[in-house]
Amino acid sequence: MKLADIFSLPVFLSVLLHALIVLAMILKFDFLKEEPEPYKPHFVTATLVDVKPKAKAAPQQPKEQVLDGKNNPELKQVKQQQEQQEQQAESKAVVQKQQEQKEKAVAEQKVRDENVKKEKAKKEADAKAKAEKQKKLEEEQKAQAEAEKKKKAEKQRREELKALEAQMQKEEQMLSSTVDDVSTKSYEELIAERVRQNWSRPPSARNGMTAVLEIRMLPTGQVMGVRVTKSSGDAAFDRAAEQAVKRVDRFEDVKNIPPDVFEKYFRQFLFTFRPEDLRQ
Repeated sequence: MKLADIFSLPVFLSVLLHALIVLAMILKFDFLKEEPEPYKPHFVTATLVDVKPKAKAAPQQPKEQVLDGKNNPELKQVKQQQEQQEQQAESKAVVQKQQEQKEKAVAEQKVRDENVKKEKAKKEADAKAKAEKQKKLEEEQKAQAEAEKKKKAEKQRREELKALEAQMQKEEQMLSSTVDDVSTKSYEELIAERVRQNWSRPPSARNGMTAVLEIRMLPTGQVMGVRVTKSSGDAAFDRAAEQAVKRVDRFEDVKNIPPDVFEKYFRQFLFTFRPEDLRQ
């Protein structure tokens, strides 16, 4: 059988028309679509009006539903359950409140304990600081007292040493003076003897006459100068005494005098001439 025998022309047109319709539906082709008109603006005239808000109406309180269980056992049971729940809630609230009060009391007690502990620690710290300060003060006072004591002892030791040195020096001076006196007197006697040996007695000389001469010498005993510093009252006597010293010229025994004794007593000294064997 041939295809042209199966699809006659009317059938073919019908199939083609359906195919076009299906294609148009797939492509969403709107045969009735109109072109949009251009937009024309509309102007509206408005006036500002102050409108105060109206008081809001109080919300309606829900009406308490009254359950009357006298004639309804189920409502009675519901009411009993509600009362039981309310009692349990109140008991729970009481227990919770007691627990909160207990916890609050524990917390307050803890705060008080902490405050007491801090106060105690502060007192202990203050007492410790005070004790340390007192100890330090006592140590400083003790050290100061020791220093003063040591300073006083050192001062006393120095004074004692100074007094001892002064005493020793005084004793040495006394001893030296004694020795010097002995030596000086010995040498003065020698000088007086040499002067008497070279003295020529003037006729006017009388017993008790005294002339003081100033004599200057070298360490060798060489006489460098002599003069009368205090007259006997008799010029011949004074002149005879001065001439006697000049005749000696050199006192040989003087060179044996220690240098310090010579410088102290014989470099320049006063010689008292007083012969004993004069006439009355």
